[in-house]
Amino acid sequence: MRHYQITPSEAGRRLDQYISDVKPDLTRTFIQKLIKGGSVFVNNKKITKNGHVLKEGDELVVIVPSIKEVGIVAENIPLDVVYEDSDIIVVNKPAGMVVHPTDHGAHVSGTLVNALMHHCKELSGIGGERRPGIVHRLDKDTSGLIISAKNDAAHQFISKQIENRTVIKKYITLLKGHLSPRCGSIESPLIKSHAGGKKDMQISGNEKAKYALTHYEVKEYVGDYSLVEVQIVTGRTHQIRVHFKAIGHPVCGDDMYGDHIINEKLRNLGLTRQFLHAAELTFKLPKNQKELTLKAELPKDLKDVLKKLT
Repeated sequence: MRHYQITPSEAGRRLDQYISDVKPDLTRTFIQKLIKGGSVFVNNKKITKNGHVLKEGDELVVIVPSIKEVGIVAENIPLDVVYEDSDIIVVNKPAGMVVHPTDHGAHVSGTLVNALMHHCKELSGIGGERRPGIVHRLDKDTSGLIISAKNDAAHQFISKQIENRTVIKKYITLLKGHLSPRCGSIESPLIKSHAGGKKDMQISGNEKAKYALTHYEVKEYVGDYSLVEVQIVTGRTHQIRVHFKAIGHPVCGDDMYGDHIINEKLRNLGLTRQFLHAAELTFKLPKNQKELTLKAELPKDLKDVLKKLT
C-alpha cells in the first residue's frame, strides 16, 4: 500500500499518469488494471476511472498486490531456443521482453518466465515464486542468450559457475566515439544510487560498492562509433552501460546512461533501444560437465542500424 498527497504542481494530472510517474516500475497497462480493479482510492473513495483528474490536497492510496496474490500464468509465447536438454534451456531473448515478474505484481504477463512455464511445464523453484528457473538475467531492452534451469540441481550447478566466474559472457555493443585503446579493461566498483528519486547504478569508492570488471575489444569503427565485443567477468546490474559511460563512450540508444543527442540521431535511423546484445555464452553442462559454447548472431534491428552507418 502506498500513500501520496497531491501538491499544487501535481494538481490537474490524470490519475493513471500520476501513478505512472510515482511508480515507474509499474507498466501503464498494469496501473490501469489496478484502477479498474478498485485498488486505488482518492480521499477514501474508490476511483475506477483512469482519467480521473487529481486536485491539490487529494489523499491518494494505491494498493499494489504481491506476486503471490497475482500469480504467474503460463503463456504460449514463441521462444527462440538455442539449446535445450533435460536440465537447462538457453533462449535467445528478444529486446523488449522482461525476464521475470517483479515482487509487486507488475509485468505478470509477457515475460520470459511466462513463456518458459508453458514451454517447460516444470521449472526449478530455487529462483523463487516470481522467477522460477531463472539463473541470471538480462535487461528488458538487451537481447541475447540467457540460461534457465529445469530442476534444482541444474540451477545450483549453473549458479555455482556464475558465482565462481567461470561462465564466459560476451556481448556486442555500439559505443559513442572511437574507443581507444582498441583493447582494454575497466575495473571499477558499482553501487546502487537513489539520487533524485532515480534508481540507477554508479561507480563508487564506497566500501559497500561491489567489485566489477569488464574486458573489451573494438571490432571495428563504424562512422563515428565503435562496434565492441565485451566480456564481463562480474555480472553487476547495468555493468556494461555504467562502465562505458564512465570512460566517455556510452552505449548507443541507452536512455538511462547514454548521450541523449546521439540517441535521438540514431533513433532517426531506427535504433529504438540500447545497442546491447548477449552474443556468446560458454559454460559446463550439468548432465556431463562438458564445456559448451553457444552463440546468437546480432538481431536484425541492430544489423539494420549498422548498415545505415556504413
